[in-house]
Amino acid sequence: MRLTLRAWLNAFCSLNGAAFIAAFLSLSFWGGAEAFAQEGVLPFDETQEMALTDSSSVDSVSRGSAVMDSVATDSALAGPVSSDSVSSASIVNDSSAVVTPALPKTVKNVLYLGGGDHSPWYHLGVLYAIEEFGIPVDSVVATSWGAWVGALWAKGVSPDEIQRIMLDSTIAPYVGRNLTAETAGLSQEGGDAFEWALSEDGIPSLRKRFSVSRTDDGHLVQNRKPLVRDSVPSGRALAKLRFQESLYRQPIQYARPFSLVGCDENATAEFRSGSVDEIIKSLPLWWNDGDVSVKRASGELCPFYALPAEDRLDELSIIVVADPLRNPPVGDVRNRLLRKMESAQLSNQPGVIIRSHAISDTSRNAWIQAGFSAVEQRRTSHPALSSRKVDYGNGRRPAAKSWFRFSPSLDSLRSSIHAAVRSYWNEADTGLAGPRDFAGAILKNPAYDSLDFFMGATGDLFVETVSHPTFDLAVGGFGSNVVGPQAYAEGSVRYVDHVELQLTLAGFWGGNSYGVMPRLDISKLLGLGWGVSLDFAFLRLQPLRSYYNSLPWNLKVGHEERMDLNLSMYYEIDSRQKIAAEFLFGSRTYELDTLHYRNGEVVTYPVSPMLHYSYESSGESGWFAEDGAGVDVMAGMESIGYRFDIMDLVPIYWKILVDGRLVYSPHPNVSLGIGVAGGIERYHEDGFGYVSPKSFECGPLDLAYRLHAQATPWSTEWYNRELSSHEYGMLRANGGVHGKHLGAWIFAAYYHDFEDSPLAELDVDKFVVEPAVRFVYKSMVLYMGLNRIVDKDSFKELRNLSDYSYFIRVGNYSF
Repeated sequence: MRLTLRAWLNAFCSLNGAAFIAAFLSLSFWGGAEAFAQEGVLPFDETQEMALTDSSSVDSVSRGSAVMDSVATDSALAGPVSSDSVSSASIVNDSSAVVTPALPKTVKNVLYLGGGDHSPWYHLGVLYAIEEFGIPVDSVVATSWGAWVGALWAKGVSPDEIQRIMLDSTIAPYVGRNLTAETAGLSQEGGDAFEWALSEDGIPSLRKRFSVSRTDDGHLVQNRKPLVRDSVPSGRALAKLRFQESLYRQPIQYARPFSLVGCDENATAEFRSGSVDEIIKSLPLWWNDGDVSVKRASGELCPFYALPAEDRLDELSIIVVADPLRNPPVGDVRNRLLRKMESAQLSNQPGVIIRSHAISDTSRNAWIQAGFSAVEQRRTSHPALSSRKVDYGNGRRPAAKSWFRFSPSLDSLRSSIHAAVRSYWNEADTGLAGPRDFAGAILKNPAYDSLDFFMGATGDLFVETVSHPTFDLAVGGFGSNVVGPQAYAEGSVRYVDHVELQLTLAGFWGGNSYGVMPRLDISKLLGLGWGVSLDFAFLRLQPLRSYYNSLPWNLKVGHEERMDLNLSMYYEIDSRQKIAAEFLFGSRTYELDTLHYRNGEVVTYPVSPMLHYSYESSGESGWFAEDGAGVDVMAGMESIGYRFDIMDLVPIYWKILVDGRLVYSPHPNVSLGIGVAGGIERYHEDGFGYVSPKSFECGPLDLAYRLHAQATPWSTEWYNRELSSHEYGMLRANGGVHGKHLGAWIFAAYYHDFEDSPLAELDVDKFVVEPAVRFVYKSMVLYMGLNRIVDKDSFKELRNLSDYSYFIRVGNYSF
């Protein structure tokens, strides 16, 4: 009818009277024909619809509308009407006349691929069957998941190569999923179940995290943020990049024509060019949060099925429907309703419908086999599918290699965060390792709210992220049977403005012990890995009376007060290595036992510049790492002034500390570790060379300012005279059997005191054993066990459990 109307308008514009009359009569005829068709065609019942959609049914699709369109097309394309056109029109209007439209010489096969759960695997089985039986496909029309699979195949990619891409670890969890239904109404972040949640690490505490942003009208808005960054948004961003890369790596030109059934804002389907951008938008995987005017998921308005726009005599439509006929509908109410509405349209679709009756197995191979079998069934019942054969392997292009290196583009970011974001990209990374490592690194900082990738045709990787001031509030506690229970509170703010800033104020109080610890961290200086940290510690530490009474009289410290200023300037070489220049400017006061020391207090002023190199092969470090290796090397000087009756000074001396460790896990629940450590302090004395630092002639000070070996996790809780020396060497070993939250550990160490410290009671060769049990849930860590130190003469006493010291410690902390 549309073409006849066009002919009528053309005739009218050309003022050709005969053509005008013929077109008018033709238009009248088609109006009458349509009215007749509407009155005479019976509606489809459910049985007929099922027969047309069932893959085992025989095609019985009417082509009456196609005949009418063909006649209309012939009339419209006939050009100017001859003088006897009126006679021709009267013949057409005569109901007794038989009109036989001209049949096309060739019929092209058009493959229609839609969406739905598991549809990519079903489509893959269909493509395997098409190539196996040589069924000709002249063009492809697709939407949703079918658009991605169909575009790859239309570009000449073999089904085997498509399957290899679909099994890629980056996208395999997302292929065939409809996340628009699974995450409807949720933000990109997800969130914790409660506003105040248990901290993931650090001091055991309840923590609240939120950011503050400004709206367009100038109002400040508080946005709650989860403590655990949801991995789904970053996973989808990487998956989208991998989907784009799989298409961009292929040749620009399609090996066979390809069209996309897209969707506009009014939820009406429209045919578009098969551009990579449009194909990716049709996948139901991500939310369009970048545009504040669009609060919907990609692919949400797209149709589930790809269907012909019209019935054509020169086209055989091969419509692939991945939803099995008898399987119950899936998804939310809205999606089930949309699928039901679109399924109703299948009853009057022309061509061959490829649809399985039922699929009970949800495995990938089952859906591939189902697609293959559905084509095989329809091929035997529809001769048109076997009329001619095509060899798809002949002249197929070789598989394209993946993108070697991405070039990040940050043009869309605010200038205030451009340099900081750029510093997270490792130029040495190739392939998807670059964006994957970049995403893992940047999302560790809670100041960044989101992350998304978009790939350009030339390999440019457009990065999108935003940052707002982020606040943390925490309350909790920690303690042990040495320092007692301590209440803890913390507040911090993170902000990005050309550099990354974090300001933290923390404090604790436990009656006799208390402390306030402000800290400022400035990172990503110069757009690189440079950073500066400045912290001040005002502490008063006093052991419990029960522990204090167990100490020897000449080494007792009633309490210690610290006012330490620590400055660190560091450079992060990469994600594993860091080098820092650390400076300590301190003032420390020690309360002594007045029964043995005339002065009850002594004040010291330590000054220490140090260079510190650290290496961690994995993200884990510390005593309970489950795998990996680490090294710490520190070298520098220290000078200590003190006032004990009169002002005096310990001359500047050199100090070097080395600590290396290796952890191996033969089983996910078993960890075995070994380590080596040592330290030395020396100063040059005229006539004697390099000797141990000068003594304070005060036992508690001599103990406090010696090197303290970290033999076991508990050994550093308080000053331990057996493990304090100006020169030592140590070997460590540990093993643990652990689950997700609970583990049993044993630590052992051999310690040799090269100085032969006069403060120690045992011999220079010592052995430390520490069996313990550890419970951990996020930041809630409970460590309890036994500890014993012996020398060679008392080594047999390790069997006497009554001689062990028990301990209990809550939280990961250090002073």
